[in-house]
Amino acid sequence: MGADEEIFLALGPVVEAAGLEIWDIERSGANIRVMVEREGGVDLDAITQVAGAISAALDQRDDLVPAGRYVLEVSSPGLERRLRKPSHFAGYVGQEVSFKLAPSGELPRRLRGLLVAAEEEAVVIQAELTPGGVQDVRVPLDMVERANVVFAWGPQPAPRAAKAAGKSPRQRASRRQALADVSVEAP
Repeated sequence: MGADEEIFLALGPVVEAAGLEIWDIERSGANIRVMVEREGGVDLDAITQVAGAISAALDQRDDLVPAGRYVLEVSSPGLERRLRKPSHFAGYVGQEVSFKLAPSGELPRRLRGLLVAAEEEAVVIQAELTPGGVQDVRVPLDMVERANVVFAWGPQPAPRAAKAAGKSPRQRASRRQALADVSVEAP
């Protein structure tokens, strides 16, 4: 069992007692990053509360942290969260995901597409491998170096808004003034 799994097992009950669940744990040297979530999202109060409980639990387990010293970061996994486990992928079927893959010669190093299936050993995404050619691609999880959910930041601007954006500041100011001069009388 690796150090991350040991930390996961030690912190799981502490995080669950706060009404949260562990999404992931990342460890780099003395830095320990614990990402927590719950249905409906987490707020700053919940993160603050669980961070204190996690710190207290780690203080009691010197075997889990190098020389008993560590830097703790507790956060939500974020909108473009990293996907590592089969259960992570299963929760995002139907969403856009980006991948960085190990070099193989079979698949490109970077893929982005709609996640259509998630299994224990692989995922299937609809990706455009050739211009205009969307196809289902099976990606073994052991080839995934990094995978993230892609968050769509909203609709594209309407053609009219794009056209107005191309106008000079004087033209936009003139239009705003013309709109401000229009008055409507109530009946």
